[in-house]
Amino acid sequence: MLTSGYRPRHSTSPAQKTGRGRREAGLVADDGQTATIAAAVGTQTAVPQAAVPQPAVPLQPTASSSGARQATPSADATADSTPRPRAGGNRAQIAIISGAAIALLVIVTLYAVRDVPSVTTRGCATQSCTTRPGAAPSPALTGRPSVSLLDSPGYALDGPTAVAAGGGSLWITNVLGGTVTSLPLATGRKVMNLPAAQYGFDGPNAIAIGGNHVWVANTPANSVTELSTRTGAPIRVLGTGYGFAGPYALQLYGHRLWVADAAINSVTEISATSGARIRTVTGGAYRFDNPYALAVADGRLWVANSGGGSVTEMSAKTGAWIATLAAGYRLDDPVALAADGNDVWVASTAGDSLTEISAVSGKLVRILPGRQYGLNNPAALAIGGGVVWVANQVGNSVTEINAGSGALIRVLSGKRYHFHGPTGIAADGHAVWVTNQGSDSITRLGLP
Repeated sequence: MLTSGYRPRHSTSPAQKTGRGRREAGLVADDGQTATIAAAVGTQTAVPQAAVPQPAVPLQPTASSSGARQATPSADATADSTPRPRAGGNRAQIAIISGAAIALLVIVTLYAVRDVPSVTTRGCATQSCTTRPGAAPSPALTGRPSVSLLDSPGYALDGPTAVAAGGGSLWITNVLGGTVTSLPLATGRKVMNLPAAQYGFDGPNAIAIGGNHVWVANTPANSVTELSTRTGAPIRVLGTGYGFAGPYALQLYGHRLWVADAAINSVTEISATSGARIRTVTGGAYRFDNPYALAVADGRLWVANSGGGSVTEMSAKTGAWIATLAAGYRLDDPVALAADGNDVWVASTAGDSLTEISAVSGKLVRILPGRQYGLNNPAALAIGGGVVWVANQVGNSVTEINAGSGALIRVLSGKRYHFHGPTGIAADGHAVWVTNQGSDSITRLGLP
């Protein structure tokens, strides 16, 4: 049951410039971590262990960590190499040189004021670093996916939001019904409808999977439920003593679970093995402002600050601050993140755009404008099969983008796909799943 003060994913945020619903993806891939599931089947309430270091001291950035990383190219000072006329030189030569300089200046000016910047290469670092849609070069990325609709009454979908695949099943949070649904992806699995009463679900809004465990964020209840991917049995509920406040996103990294607390502008690190709280990170150079989505790439935790129009980069192992990316990245209400080994993709729902960032350097790679890519309130991201998949909540569509080149592949829309308020998306090398909150269903796209 939803409580007052809880802002469901489809409702309007007072801070939203455009007045449209804000969403976050809540997608985490199985990273293969191993952990032992508690033998007890009954739910236990976990209490943070006092023996864990730094249980209550917020981590602050070091004195040398200040300012925000800007997407600006390096400035290499170069000497003026223009040849100077010798005394008594030919006036015609001077006139030719001057005329050439003026012509070059005109050409540079014309290119600088073009409405649509040309295609850029990886590693560009200027505000005009945008990309035009183009033909995807790989034939493997051009095949149209097959479509099937999962809407059986037996699935008990009720406001499906976050979705993730792992442990031989597809896991879906039902934010309106206060339940979690598990659908089989492998032989021998069965449909499971997990009720709120037994698991402590309350407006479940994000999910993470790894090491035969599933974690579900209960946003209005300020708690996280942990359960087994194999049996669906509850393991523990992390709540009292953890300091959660509006947990909107989860991200697993090895034996660490990171939780974004949107209501108090902080992130909390939990031991994925014992459930103990390790640290809370907040304040200072982190500049958290309604942290709404999380992703891990190159050993770094990336935090999308929906309210601040920025992305915070920090160590996924120690929590140390690395950079806060804002100016030059065109982040306007960033609510979703997805990462592969090289890059981090950010969806700005108010700006109807995608920003690609190098996971290694933090520099801007490219910005994809919404009008050209069919982006309309992009609410969720996933990467699979060499494609960036974007769920457009207001547009009732899914955009396919070549993850390597940034080229537009296609925009999927229309009755054939059954998209209705798509708010969550997950992908692997074989299929893509899209949650349709408006029709209590899931669209499955089979990859060619």
